[in-house]
Order: sequence, then structure tokens, then C-alpha cells
Amino acid sequence: FQVALTTFGFGLNCFTSLCGIQHYPMMLNPIFESSSPSDFWGRRWNMVVHGMLKRGVYKPVRTKYSRLAASTAAFVASGLLHEWQLSFVFYPDSEDLTGSCSPPACYLPGYGRMTLFMVWNAILIGLEYAIGGAAIFLLLKEHLPSTLVSLLVASTALPMAHWFTNDYVRSDFFNDIQIGFPLILRVFD
Repeated sequence: FQVALTTFGFGLNCFTSLCGIQHYPMMLNPIFESSSPSDFWGRRWNMVVHGMLKRGVYKPVRTKYSRLAASTAAFVASGLLHEWQLSFVFYPDSEDLTGSCSPPACYLPGYGRMTLFMVWNAILIGLEYAIGGAAIFLLLKEHLPSTLVSLLVASTALPMAHWFTNDYVRSDFFNDIQIGFPLILRVFD
């Protein structure tokens, strides 16, 4: 996902730069530079959606409730946003509904898994808050290489990552998106 989003972000940045529009980076290298789960999700992963959720969900909820409640609300909203996005990425056409088409070409997604994945990450952030914030991750960072710490942080999402990626994998989304990436082939042996 990071490669696809980063590539899309670079293309979007090029387009907006040519149009004279100010832009922000899509990703800030979350896989290799994150120091905690809150750093991964709050400061590095998909900054466009992060900014929208921070302004539209986190800050309004935070004015009345705790940081944990606001973070949870933002993660649930993110899950619902991703579920909504499934409805047009995998929009069923008349062939899909008549049964004359078979997966992966015609794929009807399941709903709920992406929201569960986001709730899992809200729980991780809640645990981070409960056990002293990033102190544990700072302790790890003192004793381990920062890249290893970042990979450990990113791996906290892995036990439930299939909830998020299932629809994309089963629909051959990643095979289809390859057309947007340059392909280098060896011509001669």
C-alpha cells in the first residue's frame, strides 16, 4: 500500500505543482522512520487522509472528550471512509449482479473488516497512551537500530492486516494497479 500511495502521491504532487497549487507529501516514510504506533498513524502514514480526519473528526471530538476518545473516533471514521471507498472501487455492474462474471474480475467486497482493522489500531494507540506513551518505544530506540524499531512499530498492525487487505488481494487489485508502475525487463540473457 505504501508504494501505491506514495507513487500516486508523487504523481499528484507533480500535477499540482504544474498547476501552481501548494501540496503536501502523501507519505513521510512510515515503514522505516516511525518511532511509535501514534507516530506511524499520526505523523507519517497517508498525510492527506490524516489531515482530513484530524480537522473533521479528531479536533471536534477532542474539544469535549479525551485524547483516546478522539483518536478512536478518528480511526472509526477512517474505517468507515475506507468501507465507503470499497463501494466505488469494486462497484458492481450489471454483469456482477447477474452472475455471469466470476471473481476476481467481478468482485463484491465484504464490509466491516476495514473498520475492524482501524479499531485494532485505535486499541494499539490506546495501549500506547495507557503504558506511558512513546516511552517504551524510546527505550527500544536507545538499544536497537531505528530502522528495526520502525519495523517493529509497523508490525503491530500485521496481526490484523488481512482485515484491511483482504478485498484488495481477492479482487486482484494489486495485479491491476501494476499498470501504473514502470516495468523493467531483461531483454537479452
